Amino acid sequence: MSEKTDKLIFANQLRGLAVLAVVIVHWCGTYWYARDIVASYIRAPVLEGDPSTMINWLTIPTFNYGPFGVSVFFLISGFVIPFSLARSAPLKFLIARALRIYPTYIVASLVMLGLVYLSSRYWAQELSIPLRTLLGNFLLIPYNVGVPTIDLVNWTLAIELKFYFFAAVLYRSIRSGKSLPIFLLAVAILAACELFPKVLAGTGFPLGPVQFLKTELMCVIFMFIGTGFYHHYTGVYGFRKLMAYVATLLVLFLLCWPRTIWSEQIPNVPQNYIYGLIVFGVSYMCRSFFRPIAPLDFLANISYSIYVLHSIIGYLSLRVLMDRGLSYEVALIFTVVFVLVLAYALNRFVEKPTMHLGKNLFREKASNTTRTADAS
Repeated sequence: MSEKTDKLIFANQLRGLAVLAVVIVHWCGTYWYARDIVASYIRAPVLEGDPSTMINWLTIPTFNYGPFGVSVFFLISGFVIPFSLARSAPLKFLIARALRIYPTYIVASLVMLGLVYLSSRYWAQELSIPLRTLLGNFLLIPYNVGVPTIDLVNWTLAIELKFYFFAAVLYRSIRSGKSLPIFLLAVAILAACELFPKVLAGTGFPLGPVQFLKTELMCVIFMFIGTGFYHHYTGVYGFRKLMAYVATLLVLFLLCWPRTIWSEQIPNVPQNYIYGLIVFGVSYMCRSFFRPIAPLDFLANISYSIYVLHSIIGYLSLRVLMDRGLSYEVALIFTVVFVLVLAYALNRFVEKPTMHLGKNLFREKASNTTRTADAS
């Protein structure tokens, strides 16, 4: 393993920790404390009874596993995507990223919908999803076209796609390390967050999609923080410039927050994005100390497949197994195994082949470093 590849282990292993954090908050938190929502998505009666005490020893003051995990995912994307842009034209980059995201997500969604259908039959509940809702979700634009999510997690993928778009538009700046265009984009997003509702008020234009778009674009600012670490890694930025870059985008990101539909989450959720940034930054600075850890590397390698499968499938698995008489803890073990098996199969038969197809669109031969980074 080359020195440069070795140093990128940190990003891959953080991906494994991030998906673990997201799974924990959903299966150990949301499953118990958002019972009405879970029941409506898995087409089951609302769960009754006291929550498992497991959540008590998982709870850390001021820490929320979900936003923390998502923030780490966003920073990793911001860090690794420039490796792809460095060797690919913008259009090919976008095509490759579409092949990376859409096939795996659509297949995972079809598997999930099939299991939800079985769940609806098991619980004798009606299942009806409009075609417009399905198409909006399969295209990963549900909130932008005013339809509900089908899985509660694809909002992050919608943000990823918008980041890819802006990265392609700003590819010259990303390749050269120029920070001003990225700062100007962030300022424009802040201005949009402030002005759009006022400009559109009274026009009859639906504000719901606009409010969601503001929130998505705010997260794009956060993702570009990871790009600063890429420039430091490649030697374009020194430490001082990296700190100035990170501080500037972080301030603009936090200024956007109270102007979005997430305003009521202040300060609990924003502070967990800061926790994610701290963990990412410290891990980056200590990257030379990271070494392969088989279980964590396994989770990291199939993290995308886990992410797109775990939510609704995890909920319905837990609910049905508990209805069959298993304790929550035992049902959780079976659910972990079930989702890991599904994720491994999805990774092997869909995710990897389509990822390699996207890689083959690049004309230039990838170096060891970029091949490692492209596992994003």
